Amino acid sequence: MKLLYNIGIRSYGLGVLTSGMLGSNKAIKWVEGRKNWFSELQKSNLSDVIWIHASSMGEFEMAKPLIEKIKEDPNLKKKKILVTFFSPSGYETALNYPLVEGIFYLPLDTKKNARKFLNCVKPCLAIFVKYDFWFNFLNELKNRKIPTIYFSSNFRETQFYFKKAAGWQKSIMQEINSILCINDRSESVLKENGFKNTGISGDTRFDKVIQNAERCTPVPLIEQFAKSGKILIAGSSWPIEEGLLTNYLNEYIRDDLKVIIAPHNISSTHLEEIESKIERGMTRYSRLNKDNVSTTKIILIDNIGMLSNLYQYGDIAFIGGGFTNSLHNILEACAMGNALIYGGNIRKYPEGIELAKEGGSFSIKEQDFNDSLNKLLDDPSLLYQCQNTCREFVYKHQGATQIVFEKVKELLLEKN
Repeated sequence: MKLLYNIGIRSYGLGVLTSGMLGSNKAIKWVEGRKNWFSELQKSNLSDVIWIHASSMGEFEMAKPLIEKIKEDPNLKKKKILVTFFSPSGYETALNYPLVEGIFYLPLDTKKNARKFLNCVKPCLAIFVKYDFWFNFLNELKNRKIPTIYFSSNFRETQFYFKKAAGWQKSIMQEINSILCINDRSESVLKENGFKNTGISGDTRFDKVIQNAERCTPVPLIEQFAKSGKILIAGSSWPIEEGLLTNYLNEYIRDDLKVIIAPHNISSTHLEEIESKIERGMTRYSRLNKDNVSTTKIILIDNIGMLSNLYQYGDIAFIGGGFTNSLHNILEACAMGNALIYGGNIRKYPEGIELAKEGGSFSIKEQDFNDSLNKLLDDPSLLYQCQNTCREFVYKHQGATQIVFEKVKELLLEKN
């Protein structure tokens, strides 16, 4: 299995390289970002660092509250922090983040790369967000006795790690110093598979979205847009959600409803496709101004980065990905008091399942969208109840960052 894993890693790298040669923009960034990675790492002159690995942008957001705690602690604030990413979206987002001393792509997970990387940065602690398991790196960390922690990890019984064929990976995971799970169920999965290095942290995303809600800044044109009517925000929408919403808007004429669509894909072709399906009242955000905002009924967001701040103006959020088991972040909208609608294919998303059970959201089939939205728009008491439940749901789950931080301090103390 170890041989197959290493062949698979190299095949993956070759596949990305081929995709880049065929013109994939994401693959090109992935490849270009890893060119000369070792010489760039050497130039940074970083050593004895706290190393944090985040797969992508979402995982990095989860790490930010922890990074702030480290930098605020009088005994740790002088520690340098190096962050690595697997995907270009995370790397590019983090480049201007001021609280870390180094930002790099994680090189491909080979034995040689793992040794070169660790020889160079000599981390005093390795922190992985969620469940990005790179087994050559983990094996090398274990061999060097570098304390390693995973936090906010979510496990299911059906995952490959728990199959007989994955004995090599499982044994390495069992040697990680601490795996802090998202909930009791995830920890039970580990314990049932012989893990003794477990704990429960909860999900640091709750802390991050509370932080965002308490620090949100005004968006003047959106504020003017939202002065009248209920505001529905389609957040990180995919074509399925956009199709349901555009059909609704073309069927129902409601003076009490305004809409903001923030698509996951903001390519010009896709934006034009959305515009072609809406019969009236749509303006792209880049073209919105004080003269046309009063006549605009639908705003089409054509940039990346402002969605989390938009939820402060929302009454209802229709979150993308729920029909394909790829649900996007629902917690940002919850923290700002939006009632939620999303597709019901969410078996990998415990927060989506739990929120629906508590009555803060409608987890629906495609054919139920119109009825669900109309119920919220036509019943003020139901809308208020859902909004309040969503906000309370987030605040009652806060505190995961402090649990992770205490474990970080414990592992650093043990090493010293």
